Amino acid sequence: MTAPEDRTTDAMLAALLAPPERPGDRGFVTAVERAIDARTAYARARRRFWRSFAFEALAIGALLAALLLLSSAPMLAPLAGAGHRGLAPPLLLVLLLWFGTQRWRQA
Repeated sequence: MTAPEDRTTDAMLAALLAPPERPGDRGFVTAVERAIDARTAYARARRRFWRSFAFEALAIGALLAALLLLSSAPMLAPLAGAGHRGLAPPLLLVLLLWFGTQRWRQA
């Protein structure tokens, strides 16, 4: 148990070491709220970007598969030339450039 003198000493030290009473800092609170809002907006934009990137990558993969199948068709073989992959790489390059310019125009 503590003696009454210890309690008074503790109370005196608590009063002396306590931070001074002052009003709240509205500017600081506003800055913190803005930072939180900015971080939330950034996270939302990142999620939106990665979602659209995943869908575009899936679409490009499906188009590449379709182009590979079409370029291996016997009717299109003369157009494909001597390359073993056919028309898919040049057509995919055109498609990727188109997607890239569309993404650049949106930014």
